[in-house]
Amino acid sequence: MSYPVCNLWVVLCGLDLDGVVCDLGPPVAARIARRFGVATHPSAWTRYDLRLLDLGVPRGPFHAFLDETFGDPSLYAEADAADGAAFGVAALREAGWDIVGITARPAHLADVTVAWLEDHGMALDEVHHTLLGTKAEVARRLGVRATVEDNPQEAELLAEVCESWLLDQPYNRHDVLRRARRLRSWDDAVGRLCQLELFA
Repeated sequence: MSYPVCNLWVVLCGLDLDGVVCDLGPPVAARIARRFGVATHPSAWTRYDLRLLDLGVPRGPFHAFLDETFGDPSLYAEADAADGAAFGVAALREAGWDIVGITARPAHLADVTVAWLEDHGMALDEVHHTLLGTKAEVARRLGVRATVEDNPQEAELLAEVCESWLLDQPYNRHDVLRRARRLRSWDDAVGRLCQLELFA
């Protein structure tokens, strides 16, 4: 696999935000409980696309609720960091990686995103907002060498342009990967990416 010439000087890692560095599961579950009176836990979610969950609520109102929820800046301000993410980002930087965020969050969430990253000690070099299914185009344009993602379909697309890693989550465990590779945890990510950086 070949990489752009710029990677001779800069070793660039692209990180998804939600599900990789930011844990949106608990605040989303709390909002589902408040709106629909249904108790659910992220550890029981078996699909990346929450619209496919069977929670026993009407699909139309649930889909509208999800659109409203993921467009609300306060959701992102409430979220905690994913387990091991702050340590992982710091370890990758120390190993020589430059780090950019590549997220499908809408662009109107840019300010709350940057503020959240800074508040949690994970100020990235840049954050790129793009549409689902287009992260690989961003990675290619930037010359990203490796990415960490939680969406299995996105991870497979990214694998066409760089080293692509899928961070294990309950909702992506049933997906079969063909090109992307699975990471068990942030500790696993640090070990593998630091080893990869040695050969950059």
